[in-house]
Amino acid sequence: MNPFTPLFLLLGGSLASLLVDQLLEKVGAVKWRGCLAACVLAAALLLFSWEAYHGVQVAEFIVVGPKSPLTASLRLDHLGLYFSIMFCGLGLAVCVYSLSYFKSESEVRIIDRYYLLLLALVAGMVGVILANDFFTLYVFWELMALSSYSLVAFRKWSWEAVEAGFKYLVMSVTGSIAILFGMSLLYGLTGILNLTELASILKSAEGGMLLHVALLMLIVGFGVKAAIVPLHTWLPDAYTAAPSPVSAIIAGASTGLGALVICKLLFSLFPHLSASWTMFFAAFSVLNMLIGNITGLLQDDVKRMLAYSSIAHIGYIFIGVAAGTRLGLTGALLHIFNHGILKALAFLCIGAIIYRLNARSLSDITGVGRKMPITTSAFTLAILGLIGMPPLNGFVSKLILFTSSLDAGMLWLGILLVIFSAISTGYYLRILKALIAPPDERVANVKEAPLLMLVPMLVLAFLVVLFGIWPDPILSFIESSSSMLCGGGRIC
Repeated sequence: MNPFTPLFLLLGGSLASLLVDQLLEKVGAVKWRGCLAACVLAAALLLFSWEAYHGVQVAEFIVVGPKSPLTASLRLDHLGLYFSIMFCGLGLAVCVYSLSYFKSESEVRIIDRYYLLLLALVAGMVGVILANDFFTLYVFWELMALSSYSLVAFRKWSWEAVEAGFKYLVMSVTGSIAILFGMSLLYGLTGILNLTELASILKSAEGGMLLHVALLMLIVGFGVKAAIVPLHTWLPDAYTAAPSPVSAIIAGASTGLGALVICKLLFSLFPHLSASWTMFFAAFSVLNMLIGNITGLLQDDVKRMLAYSSIAHIGYIFIGVAAGTRLGLTGALLHIFNHGILKALAFLCIGAIIYRLNARSLSDITGVGRKMPITTSAFTLAILGLIGMPPLNGFVSKLILFTSSLDAGMLWLGILLVIFSAISTGYYLRILKALIAPPDERVANVKEAPLLMLVPMLVLAFLVVLFGIWPDPILSFIESSSSMLCGGGRIC
C-alpha cells in the first residue's frame, strides 16, 4: 500500500469536512456534523489495518527526485504501520465522542473548524511517523503542532484556553527551532536528509562534538512535545484548558509521539550511544517520575492530576531508552502504545463527567460515580491500568521496562519504577474515592453519558483488558520494530 493514500485521504478529508459541515448547517442537519470526519478516519484506519492483516511490506515511497536535498519520502514499515493504526484509532474514538460532547452555542457555531483541525492533527502525526527524511518529518511535525495549538485554544472566548494555547505555542516553537538547528547540523556534516542513508553513514561515525550537539538539539526539540522535565510546563495548562476530547488525543497520541520520534532517531541514527547519554536519559527518567507523581499528589483538579500523570509516564518510557537494549526499546514502544490507550480513555471518562456536571475538582464530583456507573467502571479500568495492575495492558509494558532495567544492570532504575508507580496510586485512588462516595444533592439528577460518548469509552476499555490478557499481536509488531531500529548497532 502506498502510504500517501491514507495521508491524502486525511488531508483532503480535513478540507472537505469544513465545506460539508457548513452545508449541513445551511440545510438544518447540524446533528450530522462531524460524520464525514469520522468516515475519513475510519477509512484510513481500515487501510492501515488491511495492510497489517496481509503482512507489512517494507517499502520507501519518494515524491521528489532522490538527488534533491528536499526529497519528500515516506517509509512504510512495522513501526510506522503500528503507530499509524493507533493514531487513526484514537482519532476515530475522539471524533465519535465529540459528536455529542460539544453542546454550547459558542462551540456549535465553530464546530466545523474543530473537525478540520482534528483530521489535520491525525494526518500530521501519521506523516511524522511515516516520514523517511528530515524535510518531510519537519513539515508534518509543524502541521501537527499548529493543529494542536488551535485545538487547545478552541474555546477562544475562555481566557484559560487562550493562555494555555499561547504558552504551548511559545514553547513548541522554541522546540521547533531546536529541531531545525539539529537537522541543519546533520545536513552540514553529511549533505543528506534521508533517514535511511543517514543511519548508514552515522553507524560508523565516531561522534565528534557537532554530532553530539545535533543529537542534543533534536532531543530538546522533540522533548518539548514529549514533556521532558524541565520542558514540561506547557502540559498541565494545555491538558486542563483544552476540551476533554482534545486532551484525550494530545495525551494519548501527540505527547507520546515526541518520545517515539526520540526513540526512532536515537536508536537508528545514533547506535554508538555513549554511557554519558545513557545516564542522561536515566536522570531525566527519574526527574519526570519524581515531578509528575509528587506534583500530581498536590492537585485537586482531576484533569491536572492526569496531566502530571502523563509527565510521570514519559519518565517510565525513558527507562527503556536509558537501558539502551532491544528489550528496553520494546518496553518503551509498548508503553507509548499502552499509555496512549489508557490516558485517552481516562480523559474521555472525565470529559463525560464534566459534560454532566460542568465541574472537575474532586470536591465537586463527589458521588457522581454512582449516577454514572458505566463511565466510572471504564475510568476505573484506565486508572488501574495506569497504576500497572494485572491483568491490564499497563502491567505488561511496565513489567518489560522493569526487566530491561535489570538486564542493563540498572536495578536502581527498576526499583524507582516500582516506587513511583506505588506513589501514583495515591492520587489515582483519591479520584476513585471521590467518585464512589455517597452522592449529595448536587449530583442527584445526573444521568449517564450519551451513547455516542459511551461507545468510544467502552471500546478503549475493552482494548485495555484485551491487550493485558493477550498482548501477543502487539508485542510481535513491537519486537519487529525494535529489531529494525536497532539494526545491529552497538547500543542494542
